[in-house]
Amino acid sequence: MHYEALVKHSSAQKDVKFETYEIPQLESHQSLLKVNAVGICGSDLHMYDGHGGYDWVTYPLVLGHEVTGTVVAVGEGEVPRQRMVINPYKSCGKCEFCLAGDTNRCDFEEYKFIKTPTEALRYGFREAGGMAEYMVVDNNNLIPIGDEVTDEVAAISEALAVSYTAVVKIENFTKKSILVVGPGPIGLGVAAILVGAGNEQVAVLGTSVDEQRLQLAKEMGVPLVYQKVEDIPHEQFKGFDAIIDCSGHPTIPNTALRLLKRGGELILVGINPANFSVPMDQIVRGEISIKGSYGITQSNYEAVLSLAADARYPFQQLIAQTVPFKDCLQGFENALNKATGKVVIKM
Repeated sequence: MHYEALVKHSSAQKDVKFETYEIPQLESHQSLLKVNAVGICGSDLHMYDGHGGYDWVTYPLVLGHEVTGTVVAVGEGEVPRQRMVINPYKSCGKCEFCLAGDTNRCDFEEYKFIKTPTEALRYGFREAGGMAEYMVVDNNNLIPIGDEVTDEVAAISEALAVSYTAVVKIENFTKKSILVVGPGPIGLGVAAILVGAGNEQVAVLGTSVDEQRLQLAKEMGVPLVYQKVEDIPHEQFKGFDAIIDCSGHPTIPNTALRLLKRGGELILVGINPANFSVPMDQIVRGEISIKGSYGITQSNYEAVLSLAADARYPFQQLIAQTVPFKDCLQGFENALNKATGKVVIKM
């Protein structure tokens, strides 16, 4: 049997086209997923548009790592024929990070002086992803989802797990004042998780081009949104307990030092190769903590899927648009033009 897939052939800008493949013979540890929906991630957009920093990707490549579908065939063993999402990380299972559950840090026991994307990150980057009618997946990378979770939310759940991984780095996050910087899909996911968890001290900071995204944040229940730092009132301002930066803009760490309380935390999620400098005395005297947050873990992904079944979490509102697979390139263009939320490809 044959199927179609969207293939990025090289690092060149928009070097993509549909290809036809034959479904292979499954190995004993594999299952065949009939894909239902795929989310378009920022990394997919960067690869599609030929941005730098993706020289580690294996081309030609079937794009897509935010995937949900239904198991229709199994190599061997008992795998439920039900809807699943995929964990794009195929970790070694035996290094210190895997044993601690930090599978997003796994480099197959090889030390990296330069922190490149971890070797465990596979589907949609180093192995064929899910922007296809069918996808072959290792059984260990399948996670079942409940009937309460729509295909659209399931397709963005991996991105929500990225947001969740950042949020849970803040202890007692439901009770702290938190500023989310950058209302893109990850930032809006952070806001949705905080609102759903009952945090009433959430604020979102964007720019003048984020008006619609900031409006969406308000519609989800975020009490305060700002288009620039200067909009944050100085009168009676007591500082934020934590700031989660999803923008990756190199000016944010310096700005954060002024906005954080003593003992505050800065969580960096947005990625930028640019250097930034911060005054050391402000970090020391303010006892400010700066942490990076990268990718997902299995436990965090499973936790997000539980949240997705809870109506208090406004995840469905994060879906800006769905497009049929045949029109997925238009979906890429819409996402490049800063769609209000996530663009999802439906099969």
